[in-house]
Amino acid sequence: MINWKAVLTGLIITIIIALILNPFIGEFGSYTGIVIAGMIVGYRVKRNTANGIIHGALIGVTGGIAAVIILIVVGGVFIVKVEIYGLLIKTGFDIVLGAVGGAAGTIFAGKK
Repeated sequence: MINWKAVLTGLIITIIIALILNPFIGEFGSYTGIVIAGMIVGYRVKRNTANGIIHGALIGVTGGIAAVIILIVVGGVFIVKVEIYGLLIKTGFDIVLGAVGGAAGTIFAGKK
């Protein structure tokens, strides 16, 4: 069962970390935010590794959707048409990184 409260928390953590780190280290800040948020959410759900992977991947998907929405609001539809392929590739990376973070979080939760 999906813990949507944990996924929403992870999305908020991802956005905050990305906003803080992106000016300093670029796109790596977004990726770092997704891994850290995935670890936190994986630690919070702490059922098993597969569940952490699913929750982390959901953070990547919701983060990609949030990026598209923000891009539409800020840049308009023209920019979205130009950037949609890059956003799809980035969302793929986000899903993988979130899943890795979620797996790591559940492993850390099990080592008490």
